[in-house]
Amino acid sequence: MSAPLRERRSLSKEIAVCAVMTALLIGGQLAFSAVVGIEIVTVLLLTFSWSFGARSGVWTAVAFSLLRCLLWGFHPPAIALYLLYYPAFALLFGSLGSARRAGGLSLPGLFAADILLSAVAAGCAFCAATDFLKISMLEIGAIRVMLWAIFGCCCALLFLLNGAHILLALRGQNARVRTLATVAAVTALAAVCTVCFTLLDDVITPLYYGLEWGSAAFMTYFYGSFLALVPQTLCTIATVSLLFVPFTKTFDRIARRPA
Repeated sequence: MSAPLRERRSLSKEIAVCAVMTALLIGGQLAFSAVVGIEIVTVLLLTFSWSFGARSGVWTAVAFSLLRCLLWGFHPPAIALYLLYYPAFALLFGSLGSARRAGGLSLPGLFAADILLSAVAAGCAFCAATDFLKISMLEIGAIRVMLWAIFGCCCALLFLLNGAHILLALRGQNARVRTLATVAAVTALAAVCTVCFTLLDDVITPLYYGLEWGSAAFMTYFYGSFLALVPQTLCTIATVSLLFVPFTKTFDRIARRPA
C-alpha cells in the first residue's frame, strides 16, 4: 500500500473515531442532564484523549462543544466556556497519554500532583469548617457534607499516589503498582480540572452579563455554583478512578487496529 493511501485511510479512521466519540459525549451528557452534578463527559474525553492523542481529543472536544448547542441552545457564555475548557482539557490529557513513561510519574510530576491534591483538600476543609460559603441554611448542611467527602477522597488519593511510588521504589517496576500510581495521579488532575471548570464559569458568565465583583448578583452566582461543583468533583473522582483502566484498555485496542 502506498504512503498517501495509508495516510488517507489513517485520516479517515481518525475522523470516524472522533465522530463516534462526539456522539457518545453528546449522548452521555444528555442521559445525565437531568441530574445536577452527575456527568460522564470528563472520563470519556479524558480516556479517549489519553489513548488517541491530543489532536483527536481536541477535534472531538471542539465538535462536542459546538454540537451540544443544538440541544441546549446557543448561549454565548456556555459556548465560550466549553470551547475554552474542553479543548484545553483534551490537549492536556492527550499530551500526558502520549508522553507516559514506563516508570509512572516523575518526581516533579509526583510533587505537582501532591500540591494540587493538597490545595483542593485544604480548600474544601476551609469552606466546610468555616462560614465562608454564604448559602442558605437549607443547603449549607448538604454542601458541607459533600465538601468533607471531597476532602476525604483527596486524602485517600494522596495516600494511594505516594504509597504506590514508595512501593515502586522498593519493588522495582511492578506493573500493578505503576498502574495504581497513574490512576491516582490522573484522578487527582481530573478533579482539579473539574474545579477549574466551575471557577472559569464563575468568571465568564458574570462578565457576559456585566456583573461586578462584590455585587450581590455576582456573589449569588458564585456561591450557587457550589451546588454543582461539589457533586461534579465527587463524580469525577469516582468515575475516573474506577473507569480509567478499562476505558483506556478499550480505546488502546481500537487505536492499535490498522486503518
